[in-house]
Amino acid sequence: MNKTELKKITSGGEDSRLQFKADLRNADKLAAEMVAFSNSEGGRILIGVSYKGKVIGIPSTEVGRINQLINNASSSMCAAPYHR
Repeated sequence: MNKTELKKITSGGEDSRLQFKADLRNADKLAAEMVAFSNSEGGRILIGVSYKGKVIGIPSTEVGRINQLINNASSSMCAAPYHR
């Protein structure tokens, strides 16, 4: 995705298939959004975008922490139920 595409996507604001996150701090809330998207028609979570749709980015020093939070949320909190 290039800058032009990102601006086009963010210009319409959030909706049921697009959520903006300036930062991520809570794995539980992230997991809840991921599950909601997976139980519907899918969606996108854009990190580094304010709730008003302004692209603010994330500091390079935070990338590792955010990647770990995403990994933790998706691997330990979004497991599908096992049925026999």
